[in-house]
Amino acid sequence: MLDPTFHITAPRLHLSYLDPSNDAHMAFIVHLYNSPEMLAVAAQTGAMPKKPQTVSGARAALEPSVSRLATTGIGRYIISLRDPSVPFTEATEREYIGTASMQLNRFPSISGPTIPDVGFMLLAKYYGKGYASEACETLMQYFRETKGQERFAGFTHPENVQSQKLFVRLGFESKGTMDVGGIVGDGSPLGVAVWVKGVSPATQLGELGIGPREDGEVEEH
Repeated sequence: MLDPTFHITAPRLHLSYLDPSNDAHMAFIVHLYNSPEMLAVAAQTGAMPKKPQTVSGARAALEPSVSRLATTGIGRYIISLRDPSVPFTEATEREYIGTASMQLNRFPSISGPTIPDVGFMLLAKYYGKGYASEACETLMQYFRETKGQERFAGFTHPENVQSQKLFVRLGFESKGTMDVGGIVGDGSPLGVAVWVKGVSPATQLGELGIGPREDGEVEEH
């Protein structure tokens, strides 16, 4: 069970667990996933549902990840605007604007990246305000302070210029475009623009499960 009082505070935002048992969360997720901008992402990447999302569908998709989110912090967080005059636990209404995620080992039966990757989704009306950068930086800082995690990845569609600009603002380094396995559920590697932060230049990305290994070895699935 997810703690409904858990939250991470940013200057203008709160990040809390995305809870499939929370009706308000699920209603927002349906609104977000069915928005024109997210449907466009789904069509472009194949990493999201291509058909219109429903509350029952969203709930069913998220419920298997509840235990891992509660115990490790890996998973999705819902972003709400913060009113500094009202403590998180005392707010009766929240203005949700999107989600931020920290993902690792999405599909245990499929080999994938061995460092977590940061992601985000926002409703279009909140674009251009720096909210995505603030949410992602806050989530990475939380993982640094509580999990000792110093290395992060980011994956975007090669033509998603806005997401790539965000990774530049966050201090990530571009590693070009390559096929990465373990980030979509059918097991097929997905061609993505790869970004990393905190990874030594001497580190081969293949050693981190990102792209082909330079020693020529093939990882077993």
